[in-house]
Amino acid sequence: MIDVMARLMKIGIPVMAGIVAVCLLAILPGCGGGLPDVQEIWEKSEEAERNISSLHMEIAIYYQNTKFGGGQIQTTSIDVSGNNVHSTSAIFGQSFSEVIVVGGKQYGRFAGSEEWKEQPVTVSGRTATEQLEGFAQLPDTASSSENLGIERVSGVEAYHLSFTLSPGQVSDLFKSVKPEQLAANSGGKVDVWVEKETNYRIKYEAVVNNVLITDKIGYGDMRITTTLTNINQPISITPPI
Repeated sequence: MIDVMARLMKIGIPVMAGIVAVCLLAILPGCGGGLPDVQEIWEKSEEAERNISSLHMEIAIYYQNTKFGGGQIQTTSIDVSGNNVHSTSAIFGQSFSEVIVVGGKQYGRFAGSEEWKEQPVTVSGRTATEQLEGFAQLPDTASSSENLGIERVSGVEAYHLSFTLSPGQVSDLFKSVKPEQLAANSGGKVDVWVEKETNYRIKYEAVVNNVLITDKIGYGDMRITTTLTNINQPISITPPI
């Protein structure tokens, strides 16, 4: 043991230099196992998104911090397989609509009705998921972004990316929301989880502060969560009639 220590003392400077180098590698981004930056993860996820042909998506919209407290506004469940789509939605807990598109035909039933009716085709795999396309420019749109590290989501490891939005950026990002609802917003945040192994974006959570929920409820914060599963897995969608 003494002999070993003596040898280390004789080569002390190289040993210390090596230790310092290893420590630096450990803390520099992208080196020695450090976390990749947001832009790198996002570019890989963009490439992965282009190769998605099927998925299951659950969307839930909540209001919070209002004079009435909080609650759920809307839920939507969507299956996509190529251009075939099955979508169901409920508003304030009441069934609102169910739409199936399969084999180039569209069927729908609404307001709790049990009767299916054939309709002109207005929905496709792309339009069913178009709200996610609005997030494509998040790194360029957001005021700031950060990789918060690796977390487990739905049983898999995922990078947790966080984006901060100014009031104007909120309005630019959520173009499908009525302008009067967002007119007084005070900014927001979008968190995205990107699966480490596949680079798929498997969860989104957006919070927009001080928006008009409804005329009756008034102003509060809106939270939208979107989870994606069964990506590129077989999904069966059949006509209802």
